[in-house]
Amino acid sequence: MPTPYEAPLALIRAAIDQAARAVELSSLPGWPEAFGDTADAVLQGAARLARDVLSPLNATGDAASSRLIAEGVVTPKGFPEAYRRFCADGWPTICAPQEFGGQGLPMLLGAAVTETWGGANLAFAMCPEAANGAVEALRLHAAPALRERYLPPLVSGEWTASMCLTEPQAGSDLSTIRTLAEPDGDGWRLAGRKIFISWGDHDLADNIVHLVLARTAGAPAGLGGISLFLVPKMLPPDVGEPPAAGREGLRNDIHAVSLEHKMGIRASPTCVMALGEHGGARGWLVGPLNGGLACLFTMMNHMRIGVGLHSTGLAERAWQLARSYAQERRQGRDAAGAQRPIIEHQDVRRMLLTMKALTHGARCLAYHAAATLDVTLAKVGEVDKVDKVGDEAVRERARRRLALLTPLVKAWCSDVAVEVSSLGVQVHGGTGYIEDSEISQVYRDARIGPLFEGTNYIQAQDLLVRRVIRDRGAALEELLAEMERAARNLEHLDTPAARPAGTSLVALSAPLLAECAHLRAAARRIVDSSGSQPDLPGCVAYPFLQWLAVVAGGWQWALAAHDASRHNPSDPGGPGGLREPSGSHGSHDEFARAMTDCARFYGAHILPRARAYAAAVDSGTDILVTPRPAEI
Repeated sequence: MPTPYEAPLALIRAAIDQAARAVELSSLPGWPEAFGDTADAVLQGAARLARDVLSPLNATGDAASSRLIAEGVVTPKGFPEAYRRFCADGWPTICAPQEFGGQGLPMLLGAAVTETWGGANLAFAMCPEAANGAVEALRLHAAPALRERYLPPLVSGEWTASMCLTEPQAGSDLSTIRTLAEPDGDGWRLAGRKIFISWGDHDLADNIVHLVLARTAGAPAGLGGISLFLVPKMLPPDVGEPPAAGREGLRNDIHAVSLEHKMGIRASPTCVMALGEHGGARGWLVGPLNGGLACLFTMMNHMRIGVGLHSTGLAERAWQLARSYAQERRQGRDAAGAQRPIIEHQDVRRMLLTMKALTHGARCLAYHAAATLDVTLAKVGEVDKVDKVGDEAVRERARRRLALLTPLVKAWCSDVAVEVSSLGVQVHGGTGYIEDSEISQVYRDARIGPLFEGTNYIQAQDLLVRRVIRDRGAALEELLAEMERAARNLEHLDTPAARPAGTSLVALSAPLLAECAHLRAAARRIVDSSGSQPDLPGCVAYPFLQWLAVVAGGWQWALAAHDASRHNPSDPGGPGGLREPSGSHGSHDEFARAMTDCARFYGAHILPRARAYAAAVDSGTDILVTPRPAEI
């Protein structure tokens, strides 16, 4: 039996400190304290719960799956108890707003915890993540009465949430949804059917707050005629009968009518939800009429970063399993004729280093996005550089950066999880293809990441069309300039006097600078040509995203290598240095050397992928638009 998941606290802590420095979170009052002892306590507590409670349920949940009975959905044995423990320990509250019972800790800390849940048990982790997104959507867009009733139990975890978008005839194209909402007193009655609803019903909590997209009579066609409604599983007492035993009132007319039988995340109930089959599901409008899509994207963007973080956790688990297996499995003989562990084989080492370099690069990029989100949420007047640029200017710059990073994090981190878990199967050999092997489950679970919350091609379109072409590359230029600064800072440290022989980081810094220049030129060509070549963005969006993402991973490794290169064993917490690698059994020097070695590997083995993506982008519409559909 494999050992339970262990949160990589040393790497997580290094990534947190790196992201906090990069976006200057220290300029926000009160937050430096949150990254000291508070952060250590949060990370260690999350690691314990992941190891002792969530990870042991992962395989059993996969084997048993959730079931639909007459009374509703029943989750696998141990899941309700684990959720009660999760809530009792206060985990749903850590980043939630204090005015509704949350702890108000930075999103950057929440990112590390989210990764940990995903690595230990993705099926479980998806449930509280939906509630986190719903809290943000309701906080920003709901009427005060709805906020007061629904936010406190959502924040505490007493209630959970789901996002009801997709319908049988409407996958990613939400303009064709048919769920109808009709006025009914102070609320609405909804009727329709939704599919692929994660945690749409379950036995973990007494109530589920469904956020449902629907149309109203006479609404404009297309996306501009969609509204957002809050539809609870249990109606408030003033709508139904008086509550009993602490529950809400009557059961609302929204039910799970079937469960999907999935490739992975089997313990997570993915429901077909029927609304209004017995008179109409009661709901309340969130945000303006016909403005539902914009309101829902508050939740959607939060969950897209969550997908990237969960995927990073899965990649970490795949690497842990593969490394452990490679250390134990013996095959082949050394010069003396003794069998040796396969971790000594060069190609196994290549695979393991690829897994590690991709996983930590994805982690750092996702944490950077979470730290950027913290800046966008800072209250006016709390940014400590108002004399230079003004607090709102700082926040606006952070919003532009977050809009650019969100599709990168969702798409690249989920693609990384699929690649890394596939390599994990490869390291295991035939053993990895057997269902009894956990790496098989990790691979199956990881495959959902590129599909939900908007497929990765949708992320690529969003990145290129809305984040690059629309502002003519202004936000991208800011990001490329920052990447170039990181590469040049690395060059300044990479001198014979500063670095031992054989440890040069030029394999990372030089191609990183070159790729930034190539990306800048390619983006300008696309921006200039997109008006006259309407097919161009669709043809090059996906390789463009992958190109930028691989370079962004190099940027994050440049920051990590810079911190490691400046490490001073006598001052581990000094500016730019590494903190104590808690959870690591090695010394500061060993940890710093491992980081710089992995950065060099990324530059030599991963960053060259950018050339292939660049070639695909440069090909433009050639070949893709020429064949007729019947010829493909």
